[in-house]
This record gives sequence, structure tokens and C-alpha cells, in this order.
Amino acid sequence: MILQLLKGTFIGLALILPGLSAGTVILILGFYRQFLEDVSTLNFKPYLILFGGVAAGGLLGVFTISYLLEHFSVMITSFLLGMLLASVPMVINSRHSPSPLLRPLILCLLGFLFTWFYLCEPARTFTILPPGGFFHFFIGGTLASATMLLPGVSGSAVLIILNLYEDVILAISTWQWLKMAFFTGGFFVGFFILARLISALYRRYSTEISFLLAGMIIGSIRVLLPEEPSITFFIFAALGVVTVLYFTRSQIRLPKKN
Repeated sequence: MILQLLKGTFIGLALILPGLSAGTVILILGFYRQFLEDVSTLNFKPYLILFGGVAAGGLLGVFTISYLLEHFSVMITSFLLGMLLASVPMVINSRHSPSPLLRPLILCLLGFLFTWFYLCEPARTFTILPPGGFFHFFIGGTLASATMLLPGVSGSAVLIILNLYEDVILAISTWQWLKMAFFTGGFFVGFFILARLISALYRRYSTEISFLLAGMIIGSIRVLLPEEPSITFFIFAALGVVTVLYFTRSQIRLPKKN
């Protein structure tokens, strides 16, 4: 029981930190394939204790991040930026050949351009996702939960791509129940419905989807960039990179030399 709680806590923390993927953590813990099979058949009974740990770890991470964002904004955003960048190799990692084809690279570029110049454009006034609105929270919950089971893809990174990460952290830490309800509703829709579709597409088009997501992750760092970079920014960004590389080192496979 204690081991299950600890595993769940680790997964919950991975849900909050954008450089870590819950799917990767489950893969590292050794029950990824079985978990996907059980989720697809709605067999959650073996994971009740684990889910309790996930909730505890998630809440611990939310309140910790919320406090740190309020009091140490530059350091935390720099740390998160480093984690995001370090997660990119995990997204496009071992399933792909050392020499990617042209199409995945084009999709990576398109993902970057769309995220950098549209989703993360501060001056943008028209959007199908009104910033901080209920629909925005619902869509954020749907996409974050639908992608979080893919190894290397962080659900929190998806929230940053949607420019929603800090809003969700604030809503949970200040108990904004209505926004939390919309986010939770979207989370379950994504988890139970879209996750199957995305997993199926990912198995068939893993290279294309991975490069597209990698481009979007790189483009999303725009919302975390400070107006004037400082030594503190670079130090904490480097710490974020090191943190992700440490926890995911067993999953990074370098191309074999001939």
C-alpha cells in the first residue's frame, strides 16, 4: 500500500511539472502497458490507492508551485522553461531514426510557428480559446489528460502551450470551484475518450505527432521568457534541464554507432 502511494505521489508531481511526463514515469515504474490496457477497459480497481497518491502528489505540487510562483516568479518560470526544453529529446526520442524525414521536420516547424506566433502571442485579442474562460479550462483539461499518457509528453506542457498553466495552478490553489469543475470535466473527457484515439494515432504516426508536439513545446517557451534575461534566469533554467535529464536518463537512448 505504501509503495503504491509513493508511486502515485511521484506520478502526481509529474503531472504538475511540465518537463516530466506522467506516461514516462509510469513507464519507468514498470506497469505502463498493463495500465493502458486497464484504462481502456475501465478497470480502475487495482489503482485506487495509486490514484490517492496521484491526488496527494498533484495537490502538493500545485500548492508548492503556486507559492513559489508568487514569491519567486523569475526563478520558477526559468526552472520550468529549462524543464520544457529538456523534455523535447524525450518526445522525439527512441522510436525514430537518427535521420528524420522531411515531413516530420516540417510539422515540427509548423508546430513551433503556430504556438510561438498564435497561441502564445500576448497581444492577440481574438481567439477561439478566451484566456482563462471556462471553455479554455475545459479544452485545457481535455488535451492535457488525453496526451499525458504518451511517454515523453507532459500534460502540463500542453497547458503551457495553451497559455493556461498559471491559470490552472491559481484556480486550484485558491479553490475556484467552477473553473476546477470545467477543467475536471475536460480531464475526464480527454482521459476516457480522446486518450484512446490519440494513442491509436500515436502508434500509427508516432514520428509525425512527436515532431509536431516537440515544435509546439519549443514554441511555448515564449510565455516563460523574461523581459530581461539575467544570471538567475540562466542558472535556474539550467537546473530545470538537469532535473529532467536526471529523472529521465534511463529513457534516453542515443543512436548506436556503426
